[in-house]
Amino acid sequence: MAFTTLFQYGVFERFPQLKIVVLESGAGWVGFWIDRMDAFYKVPVGASVKLKELPSTYLRRQCWISADPDERALTRIVDYIGADRLMWATDFPHPDHGGHYVQELREMLASLPGPVQQQIAGENVRKLYKI
Repeated sequence: MAFTTLFQYGVFERFPQLKIVVLESGAGWVGFWIDRMDAFYKVPVGASVKLKELPSTYLRRQCWISADPDERALTRIVDYIGADRLMWATDFPHPDHGGHYVQELREMLASLPGPVQQQIAGENVRKLYKI
């Protein structure tokens, strides 16, 4: 809900240099959410917020989403929002995961092309935070 309000109040449009990183919520929800938000803003009820672009445009330009290494649907999300918008959550040790984070990450990314694997495994974070 908090993330959605950034769109409802036109924050991304008013602050086009703003970058938002969504952590600790996985990434599986983002495909449905983009579809629903875009649909909402195309109908009269969405006219309460005057956006020049669809919410998906702002998300793909100004937002990054972290994924857990056990999210098997991530390859579909990569195709949908772009490989440059995703990163893996590395908050090990964490009570809801075992100690095999790197192995799980490799398995999750295995079906993706090498450059995409590199982006999600660290390159996107390096670029985003300029490290």
